Amino acid sequence: MNTPLDQFDDSVEAQLARLQPSVAVDGLRDATLGRVQRELRASHWDRRLGRVAAVLLVVGIGMNFVTMSKRIASPTGGQLAARPTTESIAELAVTIAEVTDIKTANIFARHLAALNGIPLGSRQADSIEHEIDRRLSSAVSNGKDG
Repeated sequence: MNTPLDQFDDSVEAQLARLQPSVAVDGLRDATLGRVQRELRASHWDRRLGRVAAVLLVVGIGMNFVTMSKRIASPTGGQLAARPTTESIAELAVTIAEVTDIKTANIFARHLAALNGIPLGSRQADSIEHEIDRRLSSAVSNGKDG
């Protein structure tokens, strides 16, 4: 017995039967499979590189931790460099005086000494000024302007 639904199914099946399946161009299947395999290999390498990056990150964090723990345990108390001395402040003041002027260099030397807790008495300040004058006068005598 044919119901209206069966008649509809028959007409759809008849239309489908009349359609010719399209034939893929030669080599299309192989090209598609090759591209899929390349994508899968690439994603495999991406995962490997991701793992390598994660391992390097963990190693870097570990090295940083070890370095910091050694620095804290060091006798200098974790300082990266020795505290500046009046000689090093004088050297830096001379450099600043060469770029700017003597007054600015003296101000900078006093500030740097105060920031580092170095008592800068009048004798040390005078020695810094004398060093600046000596260095600058030798630089000017060597033909340097400024």
